Order: sequence, then structure tokens, then C-alpha cells
Amino acid sequence: MAKRKEKYLGSHHEWPLWFKGFLVFGIVLIAAVFFYYTQTIISQIKENSRRVMNTYARLWQLAASAPTTGAEIDVIFEEIIQKSDFPIVVTDAEGELQAWRGVGVDWNDTTYMSRQKLKKMAQKMDKHKKPIPIYFGTRQEIINYLHYGDPVLISQLRLMSLVELGLLTLFVLIAFITFRNIKMAEQRTIWVGMAKETAHQLGTPISSLLGWLELLKMKCESQTRKNGGDSDLSLEQIMDRVGADLHRLGKIANRFEQIGSVPELKPTDLNAVVSEAAAYFRQRLPHQGAGVVIKEDLDRLVPAKANAELISWVVENLLKNSLEAVDPKQGMITVSTHLDKEKKIVSIQVSDNGKGIPPRRHKKIFKPGYTTKKRGWGLGLSLAKRIVEEYHLGKISLKESIPNERTTIHLSIPIE
Repeated sequence: MAKRKEKYLGSHHEWPLWFKGFLVFGIVLIAAVFFYYTQTIISQIKENSRRVMNTYARLWQLAASAPTTGAEIDVIFEEIIQKSDFPIVVTDAEGELQAWRGVGVDWNDTTYMSRQKLKKMAQKMDKHKKPIPIYFGTRQEIINYLHYGDPVLISQLRLMSLVELGLLTLFVLIAFITFRNIKMAEQRTIWVGMAKETAHQLGTPISSLLGWLELLKMKCESQTRKNGGDSDLSLEQIMDRVGADLHRLGKIANRFEQIGSVPELKPTDLNAVVSEAAAYFRQRLPHQGAGVVIKEDLDRLVPAKANAELISWVVENLLKNSLEAVDPKQGMITVSTHLDKEKKIVSIQVSDNGKGIPPRRHKKIFKPGYTTKKRGWGLGLSLAKRIVEEYHLGKISLKESIPNERTTIHLSIPIE
């Protein structure tokens, strides 16, 4: 019994723990992949930038070591250094500024404030990247230092990582809000549908009670007039029928009380449940069609752990659907039970010779909202599925459907 409760509560009141873990793992994995991929690209660009800066330093060193003219050095600076996309500051061996590029200071701005700013930039660059020395002559005398930072692209890629994480967070948030709104809308629809289903369930016994009331009035009038307009039913019979319908109203109220809570399962004679449901509709066949026959084919069963009220609801829903599907003049409905000792299950089948269900709709009949009626919310079979499969850990399915010949709904419930 405890296992049944755990499964029911876990499947409806909250997401299963494994599913929550899977979602969290998926989100973390996606974020990790984005971050790893971006960092890999950044590392590659950094390595390339280091190689390029070493190349620039060698060019500068070559220009300084070879018998080149000032014009040639200017060409190296203007065509190579100035056109690079790196932040570069060149100083002499004593740290005095010689040239700069991509640091937000114009190359010919030599004011005191600008030079102080450039020195601070060079010091900041040196904290992350060791300056590259530029040597002169065979004595390898250091004449310059090349200070450099990361290309603009790396800064953009770092920002892209944050953008990716932000977009992922936004996506998760939107998905959560959307799911929550869908769930709330679905709950509102279900509640409205439940209200309709309640009204539908209450309608039959209430209509019967009104009919019995009319018969009582006729009986009283006939006794008052003392004529031959007497009814076929005695007052005792009418009172019995009224009592039966009042009892049914109590059963319906009890059924709806059990929706959303863990039902109590105890050993139940399912034959008695089936016979009671069949008898209830059999008494009302004149209202459905005088030519409809409800047959019972009951096997010898052993008690099965079930909730009699809810299983009765399932059988009544199936019988009601069959009554609405068959021809009122020649309808045939058969409700049968069977005991499978090997599988330790009790089976219940409801068959009819009605109009049947189109093949394209076979997989939809147990989904909320499916209905072939002009009026209705299509909750009958979805509630039946929930009662059988989630409350009783059984199975319910459409076994076959041949139009105007045979349509069979089959359900099974474990004995233990």
C-alpha cells in the first residue's frame, strides 16, 4: 500500500526527483559546453597573439640591428605595428615611451597626462603578459620593450561568454514562466471540466428524482380521484427508486472527494461492482432506448485490491459511452470479467455494437478533452485512465473497434 501512495504522490504533486536532476544537469552541461568552447577559442587567440607579438618584436629588432634607415623603421612601425589590432606600447630600456597603438591615445599625443596614462597602461599589461625585449647588435643589448595586451576580439569573446550565460538563463526563465502559465491554464481547464463533469454526473439521478416526484404526484392524484389512472409502480417501489437515486448522489459526491487524494484500496468483489453498475443503467434503458440490451458475462473472481467507488465510476463511464454509441433499437452491450491467475490480474471488458471509433482517433480517446459529443469536456475516459493506471497501477486500453460490429474497452487490475 505504501508503494502505491508514493507513486501517486510523486507523479502528480511534483516532478520526480530524477527529472529535476536531469534538467539541472542539462542546463549545467549546456553552460559548461558554451564556456569551454569560448575559453578554448580565447586560449587559441591568445597563443596566436603571443606569436604575432614575438614576430613584431623580431621585425623591430631586425630593423634596429641591420643598417636600415629611419624611413625603413618608420615603414615597419606604420605598416606593421600601427595596423595591428593589439594594444601596444613600446618603451626604451629605461621605460620611456617610444610608440603606442590601440590604447585610446593618439600616436602623436605627447602631453604629460597622456604619457602618464600610457605608462600605467604598460604596467597593467605587464601584469598579465611579460613584455618582449628587443635586442641590438651582437652583444644583445636591450634597446626597447614591447608591452602588449589582448586583441579586442578576446574582450568581445569574454563578453560573449557572459551573453551566452545570460541568454541561457533568460531562456530557462522564459521556459519556466511559459510552463507555469501552461500548467495554470491546464489546471483552470481541468477545474472547469470537472465542474461540467460533476454537473453531468449529478444530472442523471436528479432527473430520475424529478421523474419519481412526478409519479408520486400522479399516484396521489389517482388515489384522490379513485379512478383507474393508477401508475404501474406502487408507492413502495417509487420510494425505493427515490432512495436508490439519493444513495447514488451520495456515491457521486464521495467519488469527487477522492479525486486529488490517495484512495483507500481494500479487497473488493469486482463482480459485485460490475453488476451494480449494469443494474443501474439497465433500470434506465427505457430512457435510452427500449431495444438496448446489457448482458453480463462474469467469471469466478478472487477479491482484488481496489477502491469500489472509483472502479464503479470507471465501469459506469464505459457503459454510458456504450449506451450513447449503440442504436437505441438494437443495441447490444456486454460487460464481462475474467481472472488470470498466472498474471495475478482481474480483467473487465465492456463491448458494444455501436458506431465505433475511427482508427485515427484510437490513441486520443484517453487524452483530456477528447470527445465526439456536441456537449462535453472529454474527461470521462481520461479520468478512467487515471483511476485505473495511477490509482490502481493497472492498465486500460482500446482493445478493438469495428464500426457497427464490436468496440471493446479492456481494463485490468492487479489482485495484490
